[in-house]
Amino acid sequence: MLRYRTSSPHGFTLVELLVVIAIIGVLVALLLPAVQAAREAARRTQCSNNLKQLALAAHNFHDTHGTLPSSVRPSGLTTLPRIAGHTFLLPYFEQGNVFDKYDQSKNWGDPANRVYVQTKVKTFLCPSTPNPDRQDGIPEASPWQDNVCAVTDYSPTIGVDARLKSQNLVDQAGDGILTKNGRPRMADVTDGLSNTILYGESAGRPVVWRRGLKKIGTSVATNHVNAGGWCRPASDFSVDGSSYDGATLPGPCAINCTNGEDVGSSFPHPYYQTEGTAEAFAFHPAGANFSLGDGSVRLIAANISIRDFARLVTRAGGEVNGE
Repeated sequence: MLRYRTSSPHGFTLVELLVVIAIIGVLVALLLPAVQAAREAARRTQCSNNLKQLALAAHNFHDTHGTLPSSVRPSGLTTLPRIAGHTFLLPYFEQGNVFDKYDQSKNWGDPANRVYVQTKVKTFLCPSTPNPDRQDGIPEASPWQDNVCAVTDYSPTIGVDARLKSQNLVDQAGDGILTKNGRPRMADVTDGLSNTILYGESAGRPVVWRRGLKKIGTSVATNHVNAGGWCRPASDFSVDGSSYDGATLPGPCAINCTNGEDVGSSFPHPYYQTEGTAEAFAFHPAGANFSLGDGSVRLIAANISIRDFARLVTRAGGEVNGE
């Protein structure tokens, strides 16, 4: 009788299994940075598109009203209505129902407006910024609470701080395109719409962020930028610059060193008083996105000098812009 030898299937040895796992680990390590870079590129593109929509909305507003959407901010601690330029743009983002119900005879923080200013507007949010559900608070409230209004990662650059001129860090200090409490027009931009910033990133507010994506403080109630809410005129920001570690303002760093001065629990601020304390800041490694007066959007490198950056902010400084 013939007998056939049977053999059990050959399996992986422990060494072979470990080699396969090591190879898979190496491949994942090589692919992960590429995947993360691709995702960030997609987020940066969406961020650019948001700023494009903001600029187009401002142009449409100008075509309708003959002026640009400027924030209304009576000086000092006041019960008078404070209305952000972003609020006037709501009908151009399919948020006309929010705009129609918003009571402009009352301040943004009034209980009558609370339910409306808590509306999260996707166009105001950069997808690279952490926690899109964060909220801002009323600056003069004690204790300060971060549950009053939804936020924006984009705001007008309203001008260049005079302190930078006195320190010879910029050529000119002066107004940007969207000054507060005025009726700014496209014709006011004598430096050229394609050479002047309209809206820029100041992301992550009211949480304080500094260079290297370092979050400051464990409680936003005690460490926050006076800015953040899309309904707040204080979210408009002047260019002040900071030290390169983002800890002190003003200074020579223009972009991505900090998203603003930490006002802590003290208000009004000794220098800014009731105005906002934000700065140009983004969660994009290479720089930050800005929309210009002609509607175009550019990523401005984080290593730009504050002198060159300021030239892009002033609307009538007469400076010569390089590439």
